[in-house]
Amino acid sequence: MKKKLFAILLSIVMVAGLLPATALAAEPTVYDIWVDGVQVTSENKDNLFSGTVSYDPTTHTLSLNNATLDNDTMSDYGIKTTIPSTLKIRLTGTNSITRTDPGGGVGIYLNYSNSVEITGDGTLVINVIGENYDGISTGADVKISDKANVTINAEGGLGIAGRMVEIDGATVNSTGLYAGIDAHWLKIINGADVTLKATQDGRNGAYIRKDQEGNGGDIELAASKVKATSYYPALFARGNLTVNGGEVNCTSTADGAIWAKGNILIKGGAKVTTDGKSPMGGNGTFTVEEAEIDAKNTNENNTPAISDKCVPVIADGYHLNYAKAVDSEGTEIDLLSSGTQDFAKYKNVHFITKAVYPVSFVVTPDGLTNVVVKVNGQEVTGSVSLEAGTYPVEVTADNCKAYSDNITITPDTATHTQTIAMTYLPADYTKVDAAIAKANALEKDNYKDFSAVEEAINAVVRDKNITEQDEVDAMAQAIENAITALQYKDADYTKVDEAIANANALNKDAYTNFTAVETAINAVVRDKNITEQDKVDAMAKAIEDAMAALVEKPTEAPTETPTAAPSTSPTEAPTETPTVTPTAAPSTSPTEAPTETPTVKPTATPSARPTAVPTATPTVKPTATPSARPTAVPTATPTVKPTATPTPAPKADPNNPKTGSSNLPVVFGSAALVLSGGALAAVLIYKKKRHEK
Repeated sequence: MKKKLFAILLSIVMVAGLLPATALAAEPTVYDIWVDGVQVTSENKDNLFSGTVSYDPTTHTLSLNNATLDNDTMSDYGIKTTIPSTLKIRLTGTNSITRTDPGGGVGIYLNYSNSVEITGDGTLVINVIGENYDGISTGADVKISDKANVTINAEGGLGIAGRMVEIDGATVNSTGLYAGIDAHWLKIINGADVTLKATQDGRNGAYIRKDQEGNGGDIELAASKVKATSYYPALFARGNLTVNGGEVNCTSTADGAIWAKGNILIKGGAKVTTDGKSPMGGNGTFTVEEAEIDAKNTNENNTPAISDKCVPVIADGYHLNYAKAVDSEGTEIDLLSSGTQDFAKYKNVHFITKAVYPVSFVVTPDGLTNVVVKVNGQEVTGSVSLEAGTYPVEVTADNCKAYSDNITITPDTATHTQTIAMTYLPADYTKVDAAIAKANALEKDNYKDFSAVEEAINAVVRDKNITEQDEVDAMAQAIENAITALQYKDADYTKVDEAIANANALNKDAYTNFTAVETAINAVVRDKNITEQDKVDAMAKAIEDAMAALVEKPTEAPTETPTAAPSTSPTEAPTETPTVTPTAAPSTSPTEAPTETPTVKPTATPSARPTAVPTATPTVKPTATPSARPTAVPTATPTVKPTATPTPAPKADPNNPKTGSSNLPVVFGSAALVLSGGALAAVLIYKKKRHEK
């Protein structure tokens, strides 16, 4: 039994060994995506068409890297997918899909519910010549973004057909027999560069229609460059058309260049140029914000460039910056100066609108009067509407410096309120400067205390403005007050006091007239200040001059009376009378001059101050020459004693040239004469008495 079982197992193994290996291998994964007739599988997904095509099933990304898809020209697709997700096609290098057979099919075909997104920085050229075959066709959305560059030429169908077509920053040139783009929504944004064209008459460059539910039909162009050309309106929207920035250039060879069943809004500085055979416009409103519109009608007939069904209306916050038109006669009209802005009546219309912003001015500081604001030389009151730009502004106000500067207005609301800070005129320091100059002209050493003036000057603050003029004037007044309060130093009366002391030292009774000296002293005024020093010095000089002019009274000679007759011994009388020669007073020896001055007692009272004192009393010396008859010679010469003793003479006044030693010769002469006369009288008396005997 065991042998039978072993034989059976061995037979099974041998049979299994005879089976092909493929019968045991796992089946590869296939994906719902075909490229140029080849279905992508897990085995070929990384190396299709010599490595130029690969597929990542995780991200649903099909990468084309310098791929040329033109092997199966008879297949009905270049790329086809029914995956339940968005197919992402990433372009690198130069890529192409070509369907040259009339039955060659679509360039890129997706199921009705599948979307496609083309990205990358490469290029893709799709050429499809089959009738009713499109370049890209889907019932869902088509998005071309990044820096992708896609060119489509569908000679028998649509360039791009989808529900929503969005071109975001990419470059697309789509030409179709029926339309460059046919969709329910069209969005071209973010710097995209798009060219659309329909080659068949009666078609549109972009035909944007509503879906079965009545939704869509809108075109949105933003900050992009769009050029569309077709027989009928190059851009046709069953809904609304919005152009926000960028450039749009549309040409219709038989109709209006742009038409929208809904409303038209052009804004954001967009430049729209139209060239058609009929007016451009729409069935709804036509609103213009900031934009430039250049509409031309090249029809030979006098047809307006803009339809009167929707005359452009400039929105609030915007105004015409430029507007010119050409009428049916070819005459150019300046719509700004004419005041006529009926854009729907002219064959050609070119106008520019700019956003204007309500700009208000706040002038500080508060409380200014007669404020005048000028913008571009035009006076404005309240707010003014200004475009974005730079404007010269001038502002004047009472007591302020004129303001002149530029302001810059932008869409930023922060620039729509302009604050102008005025600067007050400086205060007038004329009075202060005059007061300081007055103080500087003073000789401060002439005053008792100059510090108050210096403090007032140092307290001056120079940055005051005209609203603080009172404070500045107060500074000037403070200096003036300090100057007014200055007190001169007293004059120097030293010379006056010395002159008065000298005068008081004199004996006024010794002069013929002392009145002039007293008058000069009495004329002294004691309240003079240092600026009147000359007057004080003149007072001193007046006293000195009066003393110098004093005249002394004349001196009276004293009367001499001898007290006794001299004792003599009789002798013989000489034959001749002896000559009496006054000499110094004799002593006991009649031949010698006395050594002491005899006391003279005058009979009359001498003046209080005799002008001179005799230094010696002259002695009588008989000097007779005896003749033939000798006479008796007295043994002694009588001493003459005056009855009064003269008062000693005053010292000479060095300040009075008329007193002092210059009078001594006169005094001595007078005294000698008196004494000699007395001696002679005594001799005569003596002779007489002797003769009588």
